[in-house]
Amino acid sequence: MNILYINRGMGVGGVEKCIIELTRLFMNDNKIVVASMGGELVKELMDMGIKHYKIINTDSKNILDILRNVKIINKIVKEEKINIIHSHHRMTTLLAKVVSKITKVPIIHTQHLCIDDKFKFTKMTLEGVSIITVSNGAKEALVNKCDLDEGRITTIYNTVNIENANEEIDKILLKLKAENRFVIAQISRLVDYKGVYDFLSIAKSINEEGSNIRFILIGDGEEKENIRNFIKKNALDDFVFILGNKDNVINQLKYINLVLLCSYIEGLPLTPLEAFSQGVPVIATNIPGTKEEIENGINGYLVEMKDIDGFKEKIMNIYQNKEKYIIMKKRCVEIFNRKFNSEIYFNSYLDVYKANLKNSRFMK
Repeated sequence: MNILYINRGMGVGGVEKCIIELTRLFMNDNKIVVASMGGELVKELMDMGIKHYKIINTDSKNILDILRNVKIINKIVKEEKINIIHSHHRMTTLLAKVVSKITKVPIIHTQHLCIDDKFKFTKMTLEGVSIITVSNGAKEALVNKCDLDEGRITTIYNTVNIENANEEIDKILLKLKAENRFVIAQISRLVDYKGVYDFLSIAKSINEEGSNIRFILIGDGEEKENIRNFIKKNALDDFVFILGNKDNVINQLKYINLVLLCSYIEGLPLTPLEAFSQGVPVIATNIPGTKEEIENGINGYLVEMKDIDGFKEKIMNIYQNKEKYIIMKKRCVEIFNRKFNSEIYFNSYLDVYKANLKNSRFMK
């Protein structure tokens, strides 16, 4: 197969990591090409020997920009002899639909979020397209809010690559472990909808009571400076640390005891999967997508959004109960291997690709 992965960008985020993982799994026996507006992960694609084409601003409503993108994608499809276009963003899927009318190449769209806006646009864009959702919650949103055909939607849970050659561990983490601290992390973009300020409020509340617990944020984003100010204003400099983006989260997790995810919206977040693969329990918000990863009380806990006291209670439950914590760690690995391993992920996507190729030949 000759597969074109297309997305708005290739920055550091969950969607982009999924594209990298699909590329890694399919590149040995198939030709993979990626098109996007660019970003940090383009270098990783280049290191893998994958060709990347640049498209122009997909947010632009200018008809000339839209036509230019259609022309670019159409040229890629023809020159690279693409027989599957796999899009990961609504706007790139709309562009791909136009190209598909010309080339007859089938389109697959992966919906990574449980959408909460642009329902009419989503319906128009995804109507008649083969859709993959990363969770049943994302699927239900498309069916119930966008009135899309459930029969065209397949749910495939994400996976993560558990191997990373970069074994360099952040110095702050090494110091905390040397001090025998209990380390709690949130690994996400530093943006409001990831609940980063709830994470800080939890840290502040626990710190006020005094304990051996320390908190770290792994990630980057628009709220970074405001978070630094919050830490300074509340005298949390010795209790909360910002480590920035890490390209080897899997290895950093070996020095982390517990992960929080305070998000308000997700699809099927990668952070819990990364944590489970390393035997790290997760306490997260009880929202669509995330609640399909966490078996409450087994590999972590679910807490209602913005419930600072609820998070605090579950943290202390784990922190003060070592026997339960050890059992949870084992369950994390078991559940990851059973539900989220790369073999299931690869075979599920392969089935969808084959079905679309078969249907496209039949339609011709």
